[in-house]
Amino acid sequence: MEQPVSFAEPRPVKLTVDDFAVLHRAGAFDARGRVELIEGMIVEMSPIRRRHTVIADELYFRLRLALAAIGSPMMPLTATTIMFPRHNALECDVVVTRAAGEELYVQVEEVELVVEVAFSTLNHDLTTKRDLYAQGGVPEMWVVDGEAGRLHQFWMPVDGRYAETRVVPMDGKLRSATLPDVVIDGAAIL
Repeated sequence: MEQPVSFAEPRPVKLTVDDFAVLHRAGAFDARGRVELIEGMIVEMSPIRRRHTVIADELYFRLRLALAAIGSPMMPLTATTIMFPRHNALECDVVVTRAAGEELYVQVEEVELVVEVAFSTLNHDLTTKRDLYAQGGVPEMWVVDGEAGRLHQFWMPVDGRYAETRVVPMDGKLRSATLPDVVIDGAAIL
């Protein structure tokens, strides 16, 4: 018979994405609203502001038009959870993916571009979430600063960090760094 492992001090147990999915399917988060799994911990997200929803919807709409205009098979999705192996399941505002699929979550390997719209979460999106997306190999990340009217772009993940970055005003054309034919009108979003 196998002996239980003992520890000198109690220690937290990190949930896996599979654990998170079981809880999700069972309805464990229904009363909590929106949650993510970050480094094995369930994290409750702040309520979504109306302005946040308007910006995310406009980004989705404009990305969908831009992808259709170039005949791309990729598609944007909104309010989607992206699964990262082992301990992360991040909810993003818009994701451009190569596969629609029937699975509960989008797999990180299927992601081409992820967009976060930030008001109260700007620091979190520009640090924790940016780093997790880079570590997961997401080719490009956008963070829309809703207060300042700026777009933070990150691309070229190398060794868990984005090697390239730029900040541009949302008052003109916004061009993807990794999908160069994808261009949207930033002024129409804010």
